[in-house]
Amino acid sequence: MIKTLLVAAVAGGSGFAGWLGGSIWPAPPEWTDTVSRTATDLRTKFRLENVSFDGLRELIPEARFAAIKDEITDLAVATGDMIVIDRTPSTLEEQLDNLALDEASAVPAGMEVITIPAAPPPAPTDAPAQPSAPGAAITPAPSPVPTRPSTTQVIAPSIQTANAAQIFPAKLELCPRMSISNAPPNTNGTVSDYRQIVRVKDARIATFPTPGACLSSGYGPRNDRLHKGLDFHADVGVPVLAGGDGEILEISYREDYGNMILIDHGGGVYTRYAHLASFGRGLSPGVTVRAGDALGLMGNSGSYQIPIHLHYELLIGDYRTPKGSFGLQPVDPMSFPPAE
Repeated sequence: MIKTLLVAAVAGGSGFAGWLGGSIWPAPPEWTDTVSRTATDLRTKFRLENVSFDGLRELIPEARFAAIKDEITDLAVATGDMIVIDRTPSTLEEQLDNLALDEASAVPAGMEVITIPAAPPPAPTDAPAQPSAPGAAITPAPSPVPTRPSTTQVIAPSIQTANAAQIFPAKLELCPRMSISNAPPNTNGTVSDYRQIVRVKDARIATFPTPGACLSSGYGPRNDRLHKGLDFHADVGVPVLAGGDGEILEISYREDYGNMILIDHGGGVYTRYAHLASFGRGLSPGVTVRAGDALGLMGNSGSYQIPIHLHYELLIGDYRTPKGSFGLQPVDPMSFPPAE
């Protein structure tokens, strides 16, 4: 008891002495100003309802800030409010190879139109603005493509041939008044041995995934390069559909392929959709799609002036290489047998 009273007396005396000393000899202004500024900074920083992106950067570790930034970007991509620019560097030669163009005919956008066997029609009004620099992100204009849920959906069983007639066109025609490179056998412009759905390993893949279009270029040599897919043209931006069940592996903007989607159909089978004018909402890497789902609108996006068209590739191989989808082998969709 006596010990407790002594401790209380010492504490009270110390407090009184401190108050008395502070009254007679106050702390220097530079000390109090520093404490006041620190307190004000803390109050300002922790007013989270008004915190800015830069303020958040000051509040949390750099690694956590980067992770939050990536999460925000992924969410914006998933809702269709942002298009991520592919940061993978590519040389002019690689771009020309992907587009099957020769250097003389490759003119960057904003200059004279490249030499292609058709006059380019007007660009769609909903085409997104081109990026100003690699590594940036652009916001697409509103798209009339039907929206889809942002949550991942379960893939249904592979598309049956009976359903193909209801989803994909029953015939394929060559584009009139155009010089068609690698044109398949046809009768009066209608492809003779057209197959709506082909079997590629264990996957069923549509050969013509954009109703309302016509074939403007086939798979094969073009401009002393390999044209790695099929080109489908339309005067306006018609819908582009998923060629089969699968999971979106890539959705990005590239200088050569413009707005591009890559779908993994399983078993080392992939399809690529390039030059889209816009993406459907809710589409992002990891989202599953079914054959016939709308991916976006046909367009002419990219850093080269080209007619409105869909560049459609069928790819096989191992994606797990440094080159990713560009390490896969392109094959001719029309060379595979019809699905049973």
